[in-house]
Amino acid sequence: MIIGMLFACLTLRAQAIPSIMLNDLHDRSESSVDLRALSEKKLVLLDFWATWCGACLAAMPKVDSIAQENLDQVEVITITSENKETVLEFLEKRKSRGMYVHTSPKLFGDTLLSRLFPHRVIPHYVWLKEGRVIAVTEEVTREAVQLALTEGRTNLRNKIDKKIESFDRHNETLLGFLQKNADLNLIDIQNYSLATGYIERIGTSSGYSLNHIDNIDKTKFTGTNMALENLYRVAFGKMKRFINDSAIEVRSRSSYFATAGLKGMRFLDWLVDHGVSYEAVVSSKEDLFEKMISDLRVAFPMFHAHTVETTDTCLVLTEFDPNPRKLWKVVGEEEGRYRTDMDGIVIDNGTISGLMTALESTVFYGAKQPLVDKTGYTGKISVHLLGSIRSLDEINAALKPYGLRLEKKMAIYDKLIIEDRDRSR
Repeated sequence: MIIGMLFACLTLRAQAIPSIMLNDLHDRSESSVDLRALSEKKLVLLDFWATWCGACLAAMPKVDSIAQENLDQVEVITITSENKETVLEFLEKRKSRGMYVHTSPKLFGDTLLSRLFPHRVIPHYVWLKEGRVIAVTEEVTREAVQLALTEGRTNLRNKIDKKIESFDRHNETLLGFLQKNADLNLIDIQNYSLATGYIERIGTSSGYSLNHIDNIDKTKFTGTNMALENLYRVAFGKMKRFINDSAIEVRSRSSYFATAGLKGMRFLDWLVDHGVSYEAVVSSKEDLFEKMISDLRVAFPMFHAHTVETTDTCLVLTEFDPNPRKLWKVVGEEEGRYRTDMDGIVIDNGTISGLMTALESTVFYGAKQPLVDKTGYTGKISVHLLGSIRSLDEINAALKPYGLRLEKKMAIYDKLIIEDRDRSR
């Protein structure tokens, strides 16, 4: 089916598009328009996006700006399969928090255009001019728009979504998937681990999962098509630390770590050559992450990854009020619940390390200082940090009722070092 969809997308390029009425367009003076007729008057950019797509949202100010500069010649229509109520609520929250909300016409609940212009990865831009598809790209630039207006072409790389096979990291084993044996019985296997390169059958599905298989008392880690640096982060940080870049120093000049400035299809080209997939199944009593570290040393003997105790300026979490207005230390056997979204960070029956991970992966993802916990507390916590929490001041305002604060000061932390191994030793 995916092959057929890809073929449909390719055959549409440079060929006439059918006459399609778009109705119920939001933020447009005329809420209905014939897409083919519109493309015969203007350059039309169909921008396929979703509320969860950070790259889509980041590109919208630029795309809006280009459209405004060519108001009489260019029209952008943003298209999502999500329903109108969900999207408008999302955009209203962004606006209330001072975040950019795109001004281009919006089409909600799409099912037709996504079939006519099929894709798996977004952002996805379809360029229409004079009733024809002239390009399908992952980005929009001013130069490309001018070329499209004057010559009916762009200088951007054509975007093609390749055929993939479905793989569920949580409920399948990578070993079974690669052997085409979905019924692989882990009861018959004591322990195993495997490391491979980029798996084209899975495509760009990069990520990892950690699952406890209670009925056989085993733990399974599966990571697919990951950057090697990220596998080192997971292994040495035990999935709790080394989320952002502040506590990591990559000294190796190997192309395995040369991702700076790469994005979109250029990053995917790199990933095909350097991506790593890894899976391990061990007894729940064993330290899976120590096994990961050992396996990575064997699989990549040319690199030396290790931690070094370092003293530097950090963002340190401390308790300043032992009798806070809101209690955050809790007692209970319930499983921890974590939620991180535009509304804030909500943790119930969680841990301090979970809170630190949530902060590192959101507000302080690009921070220059590592986050360090100095509360000394190891029990369960419940904290709700709601509202706008995009800065240190806003985080501290949300933490204050709990008697907690983050402050910049000198502290000791473990820095992850990745370097080339000295072969002369």
